Amino acid sequence: MCASKSVSVVAPYTSERIRASKDKAAILAHHSVLYALDTRRSDDRLFVQLIYMPTDEIVWASRFQLDPLAISHGKASISDAIQRAIIDRINERRSLVSSFDERPAPYFAYLKGLQALSSLNLPAVRKARRYFKNALDGEGGFAAALAGVSRTLTMEWLLTARNDPELLHHAERHARAAIKENCQLAGAFKELGVSQLYMGKIDESLHALGEAEAISPHYADVLYSHADTLVHASDPRSALAKIESAIELNPLSPDAYFWTAAGASYFLGDYQQALGYIGRMHDSNPASRLAAASWAMLGESAKARACRVRVLKNNPDFDLERWLKMIPHKERWQTELYREGLVKAGF
Repeated sequence: MCASKSVSVVAPYTSERIRASKDKAAILAHHSVLYALDTRRSDDRLFVQLIYMPTDEIVWASRFQLDPLAISHGKASISDAIQRAIIDRINERRSLVSSFDERPAPYFAYLKGLQALSSLNLPAVRKARRYFKNALDGEGGFAAALAGVSRTLTMEWLLTARNDPELLHHAERHARAAIKENCQLAGAFKELGVSQLYMGKIDESLHALGEAEAISPHYADVLYSHADTLVHASDPRSALAKIESAIELNPLSPDAYFWTAAGASYFLGDYQQALGYIGRMHDSNPASRLAAASWAMLGESAKARACRVRVLKNNPDFDLERWLKMIPHKERWQTELYREGLVKAGF
């Protein structure tokens, strides 16, 4: 790759130091590394993904078979494929890179917003929205920041469980504005699909997320959101397969991935697996309702009620029937199965 005239490559010594660092993202940003090539070997396969660091987006990924009988030819094939993919993607995104260079302050605010969203709690979500709005104050047509505002609005709707329709309407408007500014931004279609899901527009949500996946088929966050909508579309088996693909692409996964995988497992009747996914969350508090229902369905009443106490501590005004009316399901059996678990948990 160092022979390419189109790409400058970080030398192996620095690459090894970055790999050993506890904060790889900070080092990459400090040294203006825009793309990170991540490789992992599993048995006789090599998994390769190219990550665009400013937005943490996987822009290309592939798997290569490692055949010991033809390893020299395989190495050359892998090298050529990786180099072609990197050059193609960089050329496609050159205008985006230059636009970030021209507006560093809004871009910095946008990155701070993304950083704040690493936590699934209301103060973090509102903090992120302030950063995204700061980015928009500096650049009103910043599509990624518009999509970010949309994301915070749907997250607030979910976390507060108050069924405030204005939050979702604002989220949908911001997502559509982001698409208008950049119709090739997968994240904008993703946020449109998420807002539509909670508005009960499940088919429209699936369409928007299909558009997002067509633009960026290896964008793990898009796969996660698509999986979440499939859960609500009464197709938990397809949802679980898709969220497992997202986890494979993003192995140090955000809590939301495991939450969605747990929901798919619950509706497949695998309550132990649901709890296993919840147990992998860094902060499992947002999934306490689902954990309570899962423990209850397993006959573990004491553990279910402990989760119920945690839910009511965080949201003392929680009302079961109001919550069930809020959460859209395409088929009624899902709502009834969730109600059964929550009632058994003492809600």
